[in-house]
Amino acid sequence: MEKKISLFLVLIFSVLMDHAGNKSFAQAKINDAANATGKETTNQNTSARFSPEEVGMSSVILARIDSIVKDGINARAFPGCQVLVMKEGKPIYDKCFGYYTYEALQEVTPTTMYDLASLSKTTGTLLAIMKLYDNGQIKLTEKASRYLSFLRGTDKVNITIKELLFHESGLPGDLSCYRLATTKDKTHAIHFGCTNIQYNKDWVSKIPKAGYTSQVSDSFYLHNRFRQAAMQMIANTRLRSKTYLYSSVNFILLKEIVEEVCGLPMDLFLNVEFYTPMKLNHMAYLPLITHQRKVIAPTFIKDFLRNGVLQGYVQDPDAAFLGGVAGNAGLFATAGDVAKVYQMLLNKGEIDGKRYLKEETCRIFTTMTSKSGRRYLGFDKPVPANPIHSPCCVSAPKEVYGHTGYTGTCCWVDPVNRLVYVFLSNRTYPNDAVNKLAKMNIRTKIQEVFYQSMKK
Repeated sequence: MEKKISLFLVLIFSVLMDHAGNKSFAQAKINDAANATGKETTNQNTSARFSPEEVGMSSVILARIDSIVKDGINARAFPGCQVLVMKEGKPIYDKCFGYYTYEALQEVTPTTMYDLASLSKTTGTLLAIMKLYDNGQIKLTEKASRYLSFLRGTDKVNITIKELLFHESGLPGDLSCYRLATTKDKTHAIHFGCTNIQYNKDWVSKIPKAGYTSQVSDSFYLHNRFRQAAMQMIANTRLRSKTYLYSSVNFILLKEIVEEVCGLPMDLFLNVEFYTPMKLNHMAYLPLITHQRKVIAPTFIKDFLRNGVLQGYVQDPDAAFLGGVAGNAGLFATAGDVAKVYQMLLNKGEIDGKRYLKEETCRIFTTMTSKSGRRYLGFDKPVPANPIHSPCCVSAPKEVYGHTGYTGTCCWVDPVNRLVYVFLSNRTYPNDAVNKLAKMNIRTKIQEVFYQSMKK
């Protein structure tokens, strides 16, 4: 109990410290962005620039990344992005391109924060799970129901933590928990300007008030008991066969386990154990609490659930309706801060002279493979046997680990070549109707370039 109180006091201190045009003009600025070579930056987490040649890479070949990004901006695959490549802990390519939106009014900078989407799974939730494992507070073979009482007495009672991490639990791909708050009864409904969606007055409010403090977006609040109802929704969901199926629900449950074990909200636990001591000043859940809206790239003009621009509110519907701090999504960050997290993992748990995880913990989570061979423990990985469906480029070694995100993000760690690669964008703006980023293979093309740059 004393340990929980002291952690809470540390956290409160850290949070307080964190607080201390027209169409033709817009098109011209977009063209300028596409034709530019990108803004080279020295990230806040690195004190010096390094020549690629110092670490055996070709700066001439790396310059091809600029053209790949410009092609993406010209094709309107994304309005802007951050690209960061580190080799042996040294930033050998670090550039920002384009703008927040296609109106080209605000340039992307190194302090621009992006919605990481599912990259949150490994940059947030998985870190917390690794820390609890590191401390001996959980075991991979333990049943999730040991910590989550709502799973007891259901067909999910025997799901293990390892199965959740491998995406082999039998749970569905997503939850769509927003459906709990909808109604067809017009006399008992609230409308937020969303297409064909009416919300039950018992669940939602346009203003914060007693019992309604969970914010989904501007002027959109949920009743505080909604999260509990969503967990019961998982308990009532039919379990499928325990074969590989990538699922956000798995990580939603892992977050619940984290909070049950550590006794703190997961975002606060991560702040205390990782983000604050690592000086990750631009990495946060619920970023509008600690950061100005103008430093966050928008993800939508309007999604099907909420009215108005989504800027600083998580895009993922399940994460949004679970309060913005969820196991599957919700984290916002810059490329520099993301890179530092994964450089720590590449260093086997240590960075800047401080140890955050044991070497053995890092080894187990980044090498143990599921029966299907599709995943490491929580981390995504290349699929050498099926390159067309691999999230990585063809030259990526099989040892690579990391994750991608729906909003147009990724981070990949290559322990063989000591590489960390981060790509962040808001490809979903103004909407996610067509994923041109994926169709054009922008992220994998960039990844392939730095492998080519290492060839003699």
